[in-house]
Amino acid sequence: MPRRHALALLRNLAQFGLGLVGLAAGLFLLLAATVVLPYLPAARVVKRLAELGRRLAGDWGGLPVAVEHRPGPPAPQRRADGWYVYENQLYRSRRTPAYLLEVQWRADDPALLRELLWLLLTPVAGGVAVAVPPALVAGGVGLVAAGLAGGAPTALTGLVGLVLAASGVALGPAALRLHARWSRMLLRQPAPSAWWHRWGLAGWIGRRTSAAWHAAGLTGLGLAAFGGFLLNLLTALVTWTGLSPQVSALTRPLVARHRRYLGRWTGAAVAEPYRPRPAAPPPEEDGRYRVGRNLHPDRESAMRAQAYGWFFTDPATWRDQLWMLTNPLPGALGLVPAALISVGFFGLAWQPLSWVPWAVPLGLLTGEWVTPWYLWYGVTHLVPALDVVPGWVSLPLGLAVAALGALLGPPLLRLRGRYDRLLLSPTRSALLAGRVRRLTETRTDALDAQAAELRRIERDLHDGAQARLIAVGLSLAGVERLIEEDPTSARALVAQARETSATALTELRDLVRGIHPPVLAERGLLDAVRAVALDSPVPVEVTGELSGRLDPPVESAAYFSVLEALANAIRHAGAARIDVHVGRIGAALRITVTDDGRGGADPDRGTGLRGIRRRLAAFDGVLDLDSPPGGPTVLAVRIPLPAADG
Repeated sequence: MPRRHALALLRNLAQFGLGLVGLAAGLFLLLAATVVLPYLPAARVVKRLAELGRRLAGDWGGLPVAVEHRPGPPAPQRRADGWYVYENQLYRSRRTPAYLLEVQWRADDPALLRELLWLLLTPVAGGVAVAVPPALVAGGVGLVAAGLAGGAPTALTGLVGLVLAASGVALGPAALRLHARWSRMLLRQPAPSAWWHRWGLAGWIGRRTSAAWHAAGLTGLGLAAFGGFLLNLLTALVTWTGLSPQVSALTRPLVARHRRYLGRWTGAAVAEPYRPRPAAPPPEEDGRYRVGRNLHPDRESAMRAQAYGWFFTDPATWRDQLWMLTNPLPGALGLVPAALISVGFFGLAWQPLSWVPWAVPLGLLTGEWVTPWYLWYGVTHLVPALDVVPGWVSLPLGLAVAALGALLGPPLLRLRGRYDRLLLSPTRSALLAGRVRRLTETRTDALDAQAAELRRIERDLHDGAQARLIAVGLSLAGVERLIEEDPTSARALVAQARETSATALTELRDLVRGIHPPVLAERGLLDAVRAVALDSPVPVEVTGELSGRLDPPVESAAYFSVLEALANAIRHAGAARIDVHVGRIGAALRITVTDDGRGGADPDRGTGLRGIRRRLAAFDGVLDLDSPPGGPTVLAVRIPLPAADG
């Protein structure tokens, strides 16, 4: 028992030191977010400190916190010509796109924000708990030393010191458990919130404080983008814009990350407005490559010249630069709610708790006691007129200031979102150009798919029904020769011709069913999907409701998309159960296919999923896929419906 309590005291000190190191690492991550290069090392340090905190919560506090495992960052894609591609930029080396992919992967980590908050808040929350036992022991030892050095008047002081030191040792394990509870509360994956978290006072506070922190988060991302603008400006001045397209590969991801979080935190996605990168020019007759009025000796230099024109002629480039330059101005407003909550709640209202770890030992050792309202004491020195106000008033005042910050959070977040969308969203002309481009691509894909389908039909007819009909004709010709000379053989040929014709009819029916199933034409999409489910080797449950019939092309695209999704779940995912839901959401058809297979599906690696996307693109449909390793996989299809159908 004494050994356990002594170890607990040392572990309290270690946890308090870890909290201070974590605070420094969290602040460094916030600063590193303004520059691309140090962000990744800072994020790695934060992740390792958080993993250490999870492990110590289980080993020392007895409350294990599960580590959230994510598949590693995706590998850079290498093209056939040897170049690596990241978004719309090409790289000769694998190193830069791999770095940018890991930056994006870590920025999209749902646990990163919780881990950052844990590091920043632990010194004033869980750190207070583990600081109390060492502080009591230190104060008690100081009093005991004073009692031994003095006479009888100080004997009582020594006795009080022994009591304080013993109390600190006794509280050591409990402080570790309290710190572990704090760590588990912030670091574990959040469970679905109860109704009282979503409604009532708790829901009201949660929604508004979340808006305040999100507004502050967007300000931090905006400051990172402002650092990117300074890098762009320095590059333009030093290289006379010669390296600006290459540097944009480092700064554009900052703006793209801001768009992603803006859409996630405000509930309205922001599309990227950039023009697509032009295709590499073909070689001329003399082997050189033409870009505009210039000829280049090799393909690489031609693509660099193309990138220069592509970058500077894209209006979205200049809108990005304008936003990167000006966003700190509205971003300052975004810090107001978080600052009010921090000063009001974690400052004024939190004073009595944060006062204990340092003020109690200091008072016991020196005899100088600092007021528990020490922050308010500092305020009165700055504003002497407030000296007449008692210190305890700072507690309700802090709560009022924090409530004001919570009230300002949602409106300032909406204001920030409007400003960002004004410059970061695609313009009307960019949306129209993108739609024309997508229609051109989908028209090409549709024509290619139609040609491939015709070739398949021709091949099936040639190899199947046509060959069998020829065999029927040959059998009937043999019957004509043998009907009088050898009636038995003639009858055998007639039976063979009948079997061959029946087989040909079955193949023709299968071919027609592959083009447009009769059940789909007769009974509609929902019953056609139910018919497929009945023939599936894996249990498939089909739910949903559709009133009326859809346009035949929409029904066909949706039907074959479901067929492909079921085939993928059965053949590749090893699913034991599949659920299909079909229904309308607003003016759109939505189909969800969920399976309990092994997961890990990737549209970029599977031809079936790419085929679904091509099929849906002709109707402006969207394929959403959520397939973590280990499953489950959720495939959602959304097809806009015409006004007559909606």
